[in-house]
Amino acid sequence: MRLATRYLVLFAFACGLSSRAHAETIKAIIVEDNKKTTTDTVELISQISVGDEWTSDMSTLVKQRLVTSGLFSDVEVFWDPVPGGVRVHMLVKDKHSWVIAPAFYNQPTNTGGGVGFGENNLFGLNQKLLLYGQVATGDSFFIGAWVIPSLFGSRFYSQFDTWLLSGKKHEYESPTSYTSNPHEVRESRMIYLNGGFKLGVELFRGVKIDARIRGARVSYQDVKLAPDATIDQLGPGVDPANIPKPGKEGWDVSNEFTLTIDRRANWYGVSSGHLYQFAYERGVPSLGSDFHYWEASAVAYKAVQILERHNFVLRSEVHYGHHMPFQQEFKTGGTSMRGWRNDQFRGDFKAAATAEYSLPLFTIEGVSFRGLGFWDSAYTTFLSSDNPERSYLPNAEARGLAPFKNSVGVGTRLFIRQVVIPLLGLDFGYGLESGDLQVYLAIGLTD
Repeated sequence: MRLATRYLVLFAFACGLSSRAHAETIKAIIVEDNKKTTTDTVELISQISVGDEWTSDMSTLVKQRLVTSGLFSDVEVFWDPVPGGVRVHMLVKDKHSWVIAPAFYNQPTNTGGGVGFGENNLFGLNQKLLLYGQVATGDSFFIGAWVIPSLFGSRFYSQFDTWLLSGKKHEYESPTSYTSNPHEVRESRMIYLNGGFKLGVELFRGVKIDARIRGARVSYQDVKLAPDATIDQLGPGVDPANIPKPGKEGWDVSNEFTLTIDRRANWYGVSSGHLYQFAYERGVPSLGSDFHYWEASAVAYKAVQILERHNFVLRSEVHYGHHMPFQQEFKTGGTSMRGWRNDQFRGDFKAAATAEYSLPLFTIEGVSFRGLGFWDSAYTTFLSSDNPERSYLPNAEARGLAPFKNSVGVGTRLFIRQVVIPLLGLDFGYGLESGDLQVYLAIGLTD
Protein backbone atom coordinates (compact mmCIF):
# COMPACT_ATOMS: atom_id res chain seq x y z
CA MET A 1 0.00 0.00 0.00
CA ARG A 2 2.81 2.41 0.90
CA LEU A 3 4.60 1.60 -2.39
CA ALA A 4 1.45 2.23 -4.43
CA THR A 5 0.85 5.55 -2.67
CA ARG A 6 4.44 6.60 -3.32
CA TYR A 7 4.20 5.98 -7.05
CA LEU A 8 0.85 7.79 -7.26
CA VAL A 9 2.52 10.81 -5.66
CA LEU A 10 5.50 10.61 -8.01
CA PHE A 11 3.18 10.25 -11.01
CA ALA A 12 1.17 13.27 -9.93
CA PHE A 13 4.25 15.41 -9.68
CA ALA A 14 5.62 14.11 -12.99
CA CYS A 15 2.41 15.20 -14.65
CA GLY A 16 2.67 18.60 -13.04
CA LEU A 17 -0.52 18.09 -11.04
CA SER A 18 1.16 18.99 -7.75
CA SER A 19 4.28 20.88 -8.81
CA ARG A 20 4.95 24.28 -7.35
CA ALA A 21 7.09 26.99 -8.88
CA HIS A 22 7.07 29.01 -5.66
CA ALA A 23 8.41 28.18 -2.21
CA GLU A 24 6.31 26.21 0.25
CA THR A 25 6.85 25.63 3.96
CA ILE A 26 8.05 22.23 5.14
CA LYS A 27 5.44 21.01 7.60
CA ALA A 28 6.79 17.51 8.18
CA ILE A 29 9.78 15.32 7.29
CA ILE A 30 9.33 11.55 7.01
CA VAL A 31 12.44 9.33 7.01
CA GLU A 32 11.98 5.66 6.08
CA ASP A 33 13.99 2.50 5.36
CA ASN A 34 16.90 3.57 7.60
CA LYS A 35 17.93 0.64 9.78
CA LYS A 36 21.06 2.04 11.44
CA THR A 37 21.38 5.76 10.70
CA THR A 38 19.21 7.74 13.10
CA THR A 39 16.43 9.89 11.72
CA ASP A 40 17.97 13.01 13.26
CA THR A 41 21.26 12.23 11.47
CA VAL A 42 19.49 11.82 8.11
CA GLU A 43 17.81 15.21 8.59
CA LEU A 44 21.14 16.75 9.63
CA ILE A 45 22.84 15.47 6.46
CA SER A 46 19.94 16.63 4.28
CA GLN A 47 20.30 20.16 5.73
CA ILE A 48 16.55 20.74 5.87
CA SER A 49 14.23 21.15 8.85
CA VAL A 50 10.56 21.62 9.55
CA GLY A 51 9.74 25.28 8.95
CA ASP A 52 12.26 25.72 6.12
CA GLU A 53 11.19 26.75 2.64
CA TRP A 54 10.83 24.08 -0.04
CA THR A 55 10.91 24.49 -3.81
CA SER A 56 10.37 21.95 -6.56
CA ASP A 57 14.08 21.67 -7.41
CA MET A 58 15.23 20.89 -3.86
CA SER A 59 14.60 17.14 -4.04
CA THR A 60 17.58 16.71 -6.35
CA LEU A 61 19.81 18.77 -4.04
CA VAL A 62 18.74 16.87 -0.91
CA LYS A 63 19.29 13.53 -2.67
CA GLN A 64 22.76 14.66 -3.71
CA ARG A 65 23.65 15.53 -0.11
CA LEU A 66 22.47 12.16 1.15
CA VAL A 67 24.33 10.19 -1.53
CA THR A 68 27.49 12.28 -1.01
CA SER A 69 27.56 11.29 2.68
CA GLY A 70 28.52 7.78 1.55
CA LEU A 71 26.17 6.16 4.09
CA PHE A 72 23.41 4.97 1.79
CA SER A 73 23.26 2.49 -1.09
CA ASP A 74 19.91 3.85 -2.35
CA VAL A 75 18.20 7.19 -1.81
CA GLU A 76 14.81 8.52 -2.90
CA VAL A 77 13.42 11.99 -2.08
CA PHE A 78 9.90 13.17 -2.89
CA TRP A 79 7.19 15.33 -1.36
CA ASP A 80 3.43 15.72 -1.21
CA PRO A 81 1.16 18.65 -0.32
CA VAL A 82 -0.33 19.05 3.15
CA PRO A 83 -2.37 21.93 4.60
CA GLY A 84 -0.12 24.98 4.79
CA GLY A 85 2.84 23.50 2.93
CA VAL A 86 4.51 20.20 1.99
CA ARG A 87 5.60 16.96 3.61
CA VAL A 88 9.07 15.74 2.53
CA HIS A 89 9.81 12.02 2.32
CA MET A 90 13.39 10.65 2.40
CA LEU A 91 13.82 6.91 1.75
CA VAL A 92 17.38 5.86 2.60
CA LYS A 93 18.85 2.35 2.64
CA ASP A 94 21.96 2.06 4.79
CA LYS A 95 25.20 0.74 3.35
CA HIS A 96 27.19 -1.84 5.26
CA SER A 97 29.15 0.74 7.22
CA TRP A 98 32.00 -1.20 8.82
CA VAL A 99 34.75 -3.50 7.66
CA ILE A 100 37.47 -5.56 9.31
CA ALA A 101 40.03 -6.32 6.65
CA PRO A 102 43.65 -7.21 6.11
CA ALA A 103 45.73 -4.95 3.91
CA PHE A 104 48.73 -5.60 1.72
CA TYR A 105 50.70 -3.16 -0.39
CA ASN A 106 53.91 -3.03 -2.35
CA GLN A 107 55.55 0.34 -2.99
CA PRO A 108 59.13 1.39 -3.70
CA THR A 109 61.12 1.09 -0.41
CA ASN A 110 58.01 -0.01 1.51
CA THR A 111 56.37 -3.44 1.40
CA GLY A 112 54.13 -4.77 4.14
CA GLY A 113 50.69 -5.44 5.46
CA GLY A 114 48.36 -5.00 8.37
CA VAL A 115 44.82 -5.26 9.60
CA GLY A 116 42.28 -2.56 10.27
CA PHE A 117 38.78 -1.80 11.43
CA GLY A 118 36.86 1.00 9.77
CA GLU A 119 33.40 2.18 10.82
CA ASN A 120 31.80 4.91 8.71
CA ASN A 121 28.59 5.33 10.69
CA LEU A 122 29.38 4.84 14.36
CA PHE A 123 26.24 4.71 16.55
CA GLY A 124 24.23 5.60 13.41
CA LEU A 125 25.41 9.21 13.86
CA ASN A 126 27.67 9.53 10.77
CA GLN A 127 30.72 9.37 13.04
CA LYS A 128 33.91 7.80 11.64
CA LEU A 129 36.23 5.43 13.50
CA LEU A 130 39.45 3.97 12.09
CA LEU A 131 41.85 1.61 13.86
CA TYR A 132 44.68 0.26 11.75
CA GLY A 133 48.07 -1.30 12.42
CA GLN A 134 50.73 -2.55 10.03
CA VAL A 135 54.23 -3.97 9.87
CA ALA A 136 56.35 -3.12 6.83
CA THR A 137 59.91 -2.89 5.56
CA GLY A 138 59.58 0.88 5.64
CA ASP A 139 56.84 2.27 7.89
CA SER A 140 55.35 0.21 10.71
CA PHE A 141 52.65 2.12 12.55
CA PHE A 142 49.33 2.25 14.35
CA ILE A 143 46.77 4.89 13.48
CA GLY A 144 43.54 5.64 15.29
CA ALA A 145 41.02 8.36 14.47
CA TRP A 146 37.54 9.23 15.70
CA VAL A 147 35.74 11.90 13.66
CA ILE A 148 32.55 13.48 15.02
CA PRO A 149 30.92 15.56 12.24
CA SER A 150 28.34 17.14 14.55
CA LEU A 151 28.51 17.69 18.30
CA PHE A 152 25.03 17.14 19.76
CA GLY A 153 23.38 18.08 16.46
CA SER A 154 25.13 21.46 16.27
CA ARG A 155 27.39 23.04 13.64
CA PHE A 156 30.45 22.19 15.75
CA TYR A 157 32.57 19.12 14.95
CA SER A 158 35.65 17.48 16.42
CA GLN A 159 38.31 14.84 15.86
CA PHE A 160 40.62 12.75 18.04
CA ASP A 161 43.59 11.03 16.42
CA THR A 162 46.86 9.26 17.13
CA TRP A 163 49.72 8.06 14.94
CA LEU A 164 52.44 5.87 16.43
CA LEU A 165 55.20 5.33 13.87
CA SER A 166 58.46 3.45 13.58
CA GLY A 167 59.55 4.41 10.08
CA LYS A 168 62.66 3.75 8.04
CA LYS A 169 63.54 7.06 6.42
CA HIS A 170 65.54 7.35 3.21
CA GLU A 171 67.18 10.67 2.37
CA TYR A 172 68.28 11.36 -1.19
CA GLU A 173 70.85 13.74 -2.59
CA SER A 174 69.52 16.97 -4.05
CA PRO A 175 68.73 16.83 -7.77
CA THR A 176 71.48 18.40 -9.86
CA SER A 177 69.70 18.61 -13.19
CA TYR A 178 66.25 18.33 -14.73
CA THR A 179 66.83 14.71 -15.80
CA SER A 180 68.61 13.55 -12.65
CA ASN A 181 67.34 10.63 -10.58
CA PRO A 182 68.80 11.30 -7.09
CA HIS A 183 70.47 8.46 -5.20
CA GLU A 184 69.95 7.59 -1.55
CA VAL A 185 72.56 8.97 0.86
CA ARG A 186 71.42 8.50 4.47
CA GLU A 187 69.12 6.02 6.24
CA SER A 188 67.60 6.27 9.69
CA ARG A 189 64.67 5.00 11.69
CA MET A 190 62.35 7.68 13.06
CA ILE A 191 60.20 7.01 16.12
CA TYR A 192 57.23 9.38 16.01
CA LEU A 193 54.55 9.11 18.72
CA ASN A 194 51.77 11.57 17.99
CA GLY A 195 48.32 12.55 19.24
CA GLY A 196 45.97 15.38 18.30
CA PHE A 197 42.59 17.01 18.88
CA LYS A 198 40.59 19.19 16.49
CA LEU A 199 37.57 21.42 17.11
CA GLY A 200 35.77 23.31 14.37
CA VAL A 201 32.54 24.88 13.24
CA GLU A 202 30.69 24.90 9.92
CA LEU A 203 29.81 28.57 9.48
CA PHE A 204 27.42 27.81 6.64
CA ARG A 205 27.08 25.13 3.99
CA GLY A 206 30.51 23.81 3.06
CA VAL A 207 32.47 26.59 4.82
CA LYS A 208 34.38 25.37 7.87
CA ILE A 209 37.02 26.78 10.18
CA ASP A 210 38.83 24.68 12.76
CA ALA A 211 41.80 24.57 15.11
CA ARG A 212 43.92 21.55 15.98
CA ILE A 213 46.50 21.01 18.70
CA ARG A 214 49.01 18.21 18.28
CA GLY A 215 51.85 16.80 20.34
CA ALA A 216 54.50 14.31 19.27
CA ARG A 217 57.71 12.81 20.61
CA VAL A 218 60.43 12.50 17.94
CA SER A 219 63.61 10.41 18.10
CA TYR A 220 65.99 8.60 15.73
CA GLN A 221 67.70 5.21 15.72
CA ASP A 222 70.05 3.25 13.42
CA VAL A 223 71.39 6.27 11.53
CA LYS A 224 73.80 5.07 8.83
CA LEU A 225 75.18 5.65 5.38
CA ALA A 226 72.95 4.32 2.63
CA PRO A 227 74.15 1.37 0.55
CA ASP A 228 76.32 2.46 -2.40
CA ALA A 229 76.75 5.95 -0.89
CA THR A 230 80.10 7.42 0.15
CA ILE A 231 80.87 9.38 3.29
CA ASP A 232 81.80 12.41 1.15
CA GLN A 233 78.14 12.68 0.07
CA LEU A 234 77.23 13.58 3.67
CA GLY A 235 79.53 16.59 3.58
CA PRO A 236 83.12 17.38 4.54
CA GLY A 237 84.47 16.23 7.90
CA VAL A 238 81.69 13.78 8.73
CA ASP A 239 82.84 11.00 11.07
CA PRO A 240 81.83 7.62 9.55
CA ALA A 241 81.44 6.25 13.08
CA ASN A 242 79.13 9.09 14.14
CA ILE A 243 76.83 9.97 11.24
CA PRO A 244 74.60 12.91 12.23
CA LYS A 245 70.89 12.34 12.77
CA PRO A 246 68.53 14.00 10.25
CA GLY A 247 67.41 16.53 12.81
CA LYS A 248 66.77 17.46 16.38
CA GLU A 249 65.00 15.09 18.77
CA GLY A 250 62.40 16.15 21.29
CA TRP A 251 58.81 17.28 21.64
CA ASP A 252 57.01 18.63 18.59
CA VAL A 253 53.94 20.54 19.81
CA SER A 254 52.00 22.63 17.33
CA ASN A 255 48.65 24.21 16.66
CA GLU A 256 47.02 24.47 13.24
CA PHE A 257 44.25 26.68 11.87
CA THR A 258 42.35 25.66 8.74
CA LEU A 259 39.72 27.32 6.57
CA THR A 260 37.91 24.97 4.18
CA ILE A 261 35.39 25.72 1.45
CA ASP A 262 34.04 22.33 0.40
CA ARG A 263 31.36 22.19 -2.28
CA ARG A 264 32.04 18.66 -3.50
CA ALA A 265 29.47 16.01 -4.27
CA ASN A 266 29.95 12.30 -4.86
CA TRP A 267 27.50 10.23 -6.87
CA TYR A 268 28.43 6.61 -6.10
CA GLY A 269 32.12 7.05 -6.83
CA VAL A 270 31.89 9.91 -9.34
CA SER A 271 32.87 13.29 -7.90
CA SER A 272 31.88 16.83 -8.85
CA GLY A 273 32.33 20.29 -7.38
CA HIS A 274 35.28 22.06 -5.81
CA LEU A 275 37.27 22.42 -2.61
CA TYR A 276 39.59 25.20 -1.41
CA GLN A 277 41.61 24.88 1.77
CA PHE A 278 44.00 27.24 3.53
CA ALA A 279 46.04 26.16 6.56
CA TYR A 280 48.62 27.63 8.91
CA GLU A 281 50.57 25.61 11.48
CA ARG A 282 53.28 26.65 13.93
CA GLY A 283 55.35 25.11 16.68
CA VAL A 284 54.41 26.28 20.16
CA PRO A 285 57.45 26.48 22.49
CA SER A 286 55.23 27.92 25.21
CA LEU A 287 53.51 24.50 25.37
CA GLY A 288 56.79 22.61 25.50
CA SER A 289 57.76 22.32 21.84
CA ASP A 290 61.48 21.89 21.17
CA PHE A 291 60.98 23.01 17.56
CA HIS A 292 60.48 26.53 16.23
CA TYR A 293 58.76 26.60 12.85
CA TRP A 294 55.74 27.65 10.91
CA GLU A 295 54.18 26.53 7.64
CA ALA A 296 51.38 27.73 5.38
CA SER A 297 49.55 25.85 2.63
CA ALA A 298 46.80 26.26 0.05
CA VAL A 299 44.97 23.45 -1.75
CA ALA A 300 42.53 23.65 -4.65
CA TYR A 301 40.46 20.72 -5.96
CA LYS A 302 38.06 20.58 -8.90
CA ALA A 303 36.08 17.55 -10.08
CA VAL A 304 33.93 17.36 -13.21
CA GLN A 305 31.45 14.62 -14.06
CA ILE A 306 31.67 13.66 -17.75
CA LEU A 307 29.46 11.29 -19.75
CA GLU A 308 27.51 10.40 -16.61
CA ARG A 309 30.08 7.94 -15.14
CA HIS A 310 33.41 9.44 -16.27
CA ASN A 311 35.34 11.72 -13.95
CA PHE A 312 38.02 14.37 -14.42
CA VAL A 313 39.78 15.59 -11.26
CA LEU A 314 42.36 18.37 -10.99
CA ARG A 315 44.20 19.04 -7.73
CA SER A 316 46.84 21.70 -7.05
CA GLU A 317 48.66 22.69 -3.87
CA VAL A 318 51.33 25.07 -2.61
CA HIS A 319 53.23 24.73 0.69
CA TYR A 320 55.84 26.97 2.27
CA GLY A 321 57.56 26.61 5.63
CA HIS A 322 60.21 28.29 7.78
CA HIS A 323 62.75 26.31 9.86
CA MET A 324 60.90 23.09 9.16
CA PRO A 325 61.97 20.05 11.22
CA PHE A 326 62.69 16.80 9.41
CA GLN A 327 59.38 15.20 10.44
CA GLN A 328 57.36 18.12 9.06
CA GLU A 329 59.09 18.73 5.73
CA PHE A 330 57.12 18.55 2.49
CA LYS A 331 57.80 15.38 0.53
CA THR A 332 57.31 14.20 -3.04
CA GLY A 333 57.47 10.69 -4.43
CA GLY A 334 55.63 7.42 -3.98
CA THR A 335 51.85 7.75 -3.89
CA SER A 336 52.20 11.56 -3.87
CA MET A 337 53.93 11.36 -7.27
CA ARG A 338 53.74 7.92 -8.82
CA GLY A 339 56.85 7.03 -10.82
CA TRP A 340 59.36 8.07 -8.15
CA ARG A 341 60.50 6.48 -4.90
CA ASN A 342 58.79 7.29 -1.60
CA ASP A 343 59.88 10.72 -0.29
CA GLN A 344 62.62 11.00 -2.91
CA PHE A 345 62.37 14.81 -2.78
CA ARG A 346 62.17 16.99 0.32
CA GLY A 347 61.95 20.69 1.02
CA ASP A 348 60.44 23.65 2.81
CA PHE A 349 58.66 24.60 -0.42
CA LYS A 350 56.43 22.48 -2.61
CA ALA A 351 54.14 23.26 -5.54
CA ALA A 352 52.31 20.27 -7.01
CA ALA A 353 49.45 19.38 -9.31
CA THR A 354 47.68 16.17 -10.32
CA ALA A 355 45.27 15.58 -13.19
CA GLU A 356 43.32 12.33 -13.22
CA TYR A 357 40.69 10.92 -15.56
CA SER A 358 38.72 7.84 -14.53
CA LEU A 359 36.04 5.79 -16.23
CA PRO A 360 34.00 2.64 -15.49
CA LEU A 361 35.35 -0.63 -16.84
CA PHE A 362 32.63 -3.06 -15.71
CA THR A 363 30.27 -3.72 -12.82
CA ILE A 364 29.09 -7.09 -11.52
CA GLU A 365 26.50 -7.34 -8.75
CA GLY A 366 27.52 -4.04 -7.16
CA VAL A 367 31.26 -4.67 -7.57
CA SER A 368 32.66 -1.94 -9.80
CA PHE A 369 36.06 -1.69 -11.46
CA ARG A 370 37.22 1.72 -12.62
CA GLY A 371 40.25 2.56 -14.72
CA LEU A 372 42.20 5.80 -14.52
CA GLY A 373 44.99 7.74 -16.16
CA PHE A 374 47.00 10.41 -14.39
CA TRP A 375 49.66 13.08 -14.62
CA ASP A 376 51.56 14.06 -11.45
CA SER A 377 53.82 17.11 -11.34
CA ALA A 378 55.76 18.77 -8.49
CA TYR A 379 58.50 21.26 -7.68
CA THR A 380 60.01 20.48 -4.27
CA THR A 381 63.12 22.11 -2.80
CA PHE A 382 64.63 23.97 0.14
CA LEU A 383 64.49 27.73 -0.22
CA SER A 384 66.62 28.00 2.91
CA SER A 385 68.90 25.56 4.73
CA ASP A 386 69.92 27.69 7.72
CA ASN A 387 67.74 25.88 10.28
CA PRO A 388 70.03 24.91 13.21
CA GLU A 389 67.54 22.20 14.28
CA ARG A 390 68.06 20.25 11.03
CA SER A 391 71.09 18.33 9.67
CA TYR A 392 70.86 18.96 5.92
CA LEU A 393 72.59 16.99 3.21
CA PRO A 394 74.99 19.02 1.02
CA ASN A 395 73.57 21.36 -1.65
CA ALA A 396 70.05 21.07 -0.26
CA GLU A 397 68.93 24.29 -1.95
CA ALA A 398 68.50 22.93 -5.49
CA ARG A 399 67.51 25.58 -8.04
CA GLY A 400 66.37 25.94 -11.63
CA LEU A 401 64.53 23.03 -13.23
CA ALA A 402 66.38 20.38 -11.20
CA PRO A 403 63.62 19.99 -8.52
CA PHE A 404 60.84 19.95 -11.15
CA LYS A 405 59.64 16.36 -11.69
CA ASN A 406 56.74 14.73 -13.54
CA SER A 407 55.15 11.35 -13.99
CA VAL A 408 52.35 9.75 -15.99
CA GLY A 409 50.57 6.46 -15.56
CA VAL A 410 47.48 4.31 -15.41
CA GLY A 411 45.72 2.45 -12.65
CA THR A 412 42.56 0.76 -11.45
CA ARG A 413 40.25 0.88 -8.43
CA LEU A 414 37.72 -1.62 -7.11
CA PHE A 415 34.59 -0.39 -5.34
CA ILE A 416 31.77 -2.29 -3.68
CA ARG A 417 28.60 -0.21 -3.61
CA GLN A 418 27.49 -1.70 -0.30
CA VAL A 419 30.84 -0.83 1.36
CA VAL A 420 32.05 2.71 1.96
CA ILE A 421 35.73 2.43 0.88
CA PRO A 422 37.64 1.15 -2.18
CA LEU A 423 39.22 -2.24 -1.51
CA LEU A 424 41.91 -2.37 -4.19
CA GLY A 425 44.23 0.11 -5.86
CA LEU A 426 46.88 -0.62 -8.49
CA ASP A 427 48.90 2.13 -10.20
CA PHE A 428 51.73 2.07 -12.72
CA GLY A 429 53.70 5.32 -12.68
CA TYR A 430 56.44 6.37 -15.10
CA GLY A 431 58.86 9.14 -14.10
CA LEU A 432 59.34 11.28 -17.20
CA GLU A 433 62.73 12.68 -16.18
CA SER A 434 64.13 9.47 -14.68
CA GLY A 435 62.72 7.04 -17.26
CA ASP A 436 61.84 4.75 -14.34
CA LEU A 437 58.65 2.68 -13.89
CA GLN A 438 57.24 2.13 -10.39
CA VAL A 439 54.30 -0.08 -9.36
CA TYR A 440 52.01 0.73 -6.41
CA LEU A 441 49.69 -2.00 -5.14
CA ALA A 442 47.29 -1.75 -2.21
CA ILE A 443 44.79 -4.44 -1.24
CA GLY A 444 42.36 -4.10 1.66
CA LEU A 445 41.90 -0.78 3.44
CA THR A 446 43.35 1.32 0.61
CA ASP A 447 42.09 4.66 1.98
